[in-house]
Amino acid sequence: MIDDGSTLQIGYGGIPDAVVMQLTPKHDLGVHTEMIGDGILTLLESGAITNRKKTYLPGKMVATFALGSKKLYQFMERNPALEIHPVDFTNDPYLAAKNDKLIAINATLQIDLLGQCGSESLGHVPYSGTGGQADFVRAANRSRGGKAFIVLPSTAQNDRITRIVPTLSSGTHMSTSKNDINYVVTEYGVAQLRGKSAKQRAQEMITIAHPDFRAELTEAARKMQLL
Repeated sequence: MIDDGSTLQIGYGGIPDAVVMQLTPKHDLGVHTEMIGDGILTLLESGAITNRKKTYLPGKMVATFALGSKKLYQFMERNPALEIHPVDFTNDPYLAAKNDKLIAINATLQIDLLGQCGSESLGHVPYSGTGGQADFVRAANRSRGGKAFIVLPSTAQNDRITRIVPTLSSGTHMSTSKNDINYVVTEYGVAQLRGKSAKQRAQEMITIAHPDFRAELTEAARKMQLL
């Protein structure tokens, strides 16, 4: 689903990093992201990233901060192909969306049947900061040919807990709204939610849930009058 010539925004976490590892065969990818990590460095070394096809700041990799190895920082030092900007520039959805085929890949901790994402807390307990997830989801939705992906494992705690839930846990900080969400990906497939009804969203989300929880989620959706 990620074409050659796309511009990438990669969020923080193990799952987005794993996605990056699958992109090494691609060609002429660009980067306009909040954070640069070692995964992006791997794509650069493979030749997948050239920034040539970017339609905004072509030839330049754009970010606002970096987190990674000493090798990453050595690559960054005085590198004319890299621009580090304040977050209000890098994360501005209007500016980021000037990149055609902007691909936003971000993780979440929990997502409900309508597509609301809790990416910052587990219930009321903070897990991470706000970050640029909502900014880049909106930017990808505005971008010509853009796609916004939320990625997550279907379960936690060795398959004892489903991450796809009828409603977000009480107190959870909602990071991305149902009105912004587009694609949701688990190991069981891809749900496309943007423009869908509540019933269609619930059906799509149950399809990509772990099989052990699909009956439970279906029953909950019926009680909520989603199905």
